[in-house]
Amino acid sequence: MSMDRVMQAFDRDVTTPVVNGAEEPPDWDEPLADSAVSHTRPGLLPEEFWDARKSFGHIRRAAHSRACSGDVVFYTTLARMSGMISHHIRAATGIGGRASLNVFAATVGASGTGKSTGSALSRELMPSPHSHDDFYDGLPIGSGEGIAEAFMGVVEKDTDKVYERGPHKDKPITVKVREQVRHNLYCYVDEGQTLAQLGQRSGSTLAETIRRAAVGEALGQTNASEERRRYVAPGSYAMGMLAGFQPSTAVPLLADASTGTPQRFFWSWAEDPSIPDEPTPWPGAIEDHLGCWRPSGPVDIDFPDSVKRRLWRDRVARNRGEIEISELDGHAGLMKVKLAAMFALLDGRDKVTEDDWDLAEMAWTASCAVRDALVARAKREADVARELQEQAAVQLAVRTHDAKTAADLAVERVARRVLHIASATPGGVTYGALRKSITSRDRGMTEKAITFAVSRGWVTEENDRICVRTDLVEGGHGGR
Repeated sequence: MSMDRVMQAFDRDVTTPVVNGAEEPPDWDEPLADSAVSHTRPGLLPEEFWDARKSFGHIRRAAHSRACSGDVVFYTTLARMSGMISHHIRAATGIGGRASLNVFAATVGASGTGKSTGSALSRELMPSPHSHDDFYDGLPIGSGEGIAEAFMGVVEKDTDKVYERGPHKDKPITVKVREQVRHNLYCYVDEGQTLAQLGQRSGSTLAETIRRAAVGEALGQTNASEERRRYVAPGSYAMGMLAGFQPSTAVPLLADASTGTPQRFFWSWAEDPSIPDEPTPWPGAIEDHLGCWRPSGPVDIDFPDSVKRRLWRDRVARNRGEIEISELDGHAGLMKVKLAAMFALLDGRDKVTEDDWDLAEMAWTASCAVRDALVARAKREADVARELQEQAAVQLAVRTHDAKTAADLAVERVARRVLHIASATPGGVTYGALRKSITSRDRGMTEKAITFAVSRGWVTEENDRICVRTDLVEGGHGGR
């Protein structure tokens, strides 16, 4: 893609993507099919959002032409595009330096709801102009080291020396060196449970690497051996990520809020009630997009002064301790900055508008609704589990009490039998004779029964005999 063509894209009308291969030209003024009914589930991108931009509507139509969720394809497109664009392109708000546009998205739905289909569709919708060597498109995740390694390679470097003899005399001497050789990466995790399990392994660097990559910080490890040393400098790469979750498997990631991992993701539902009953025409691929541009130096996506002031006031209030922010909303400002910048880039602009910011607010609100619904679900499941545990504890206590009561009654019954046998035997009964006089089913309780009878004062132990107390015999209770 030439620089002139890119600059023309920046100058053109804000919402006109270049579309090739359409089955029929889409009529942007025509409403969606009647079956694309309004949906109100919290967390779904609202109709107002889809109607705001032609580029948004194009993405949604592409999704619906394959019976996929518009939300899934939308966030997949953003994540993949963020990994495709030049690492030189960043957001400039005047707060915290130039912000990375790396987009990490999590889509949540039951198995078979099209999470992986949406990821594949984004490649058809927005073809990559780059070779595999330049852009790893849809790389699975195995470890934090693996993410850093994806940017690494081996290159030959001149040593400023030449061979002094032999067949290569006077030719430059080169050495092979491991260093960063690519700058673009898009990762797709089909099952988020794998992501959670990998992150929980002892010694795993995955969660930390994801947090650092989301904001464009340095990646890698400084190991002693050259072949294991990896270093990806801050701001030297662009990376996007999409992770698919079932509702129950998203909980471990949300539980990592204290470290800041779930705050780096945009959340969406995989279901889409607005998919029409009948297939819609494929609207064509978006060929002319900012993933095709490779500027040689920094490019700042600028923001309106009103947005900058808003972000500044929020930062000052938080750092002064004047406002308290929910743990899961700690990166809200940065996340909205990313969305607004990506919306501008989707339309071929290097400047964010107030309208971009309003749409970013709308999308962020939807993302938070999905996230909060999952948090509420996790809380309900935890409450149910706790209630079941409490019920089990109560039932165990009742069974234990009942068992103890039954045992106590049995011991008392055998103790009365000890009293009866002792009172019927002049001079008391020996231990051996007593055990023989007690039925086999009660014989195991003999010792406890004797102790019980002694404690009640019914009998006494004299040498090797069990005797009835004289006052009981004289009182006429010996045959009790």
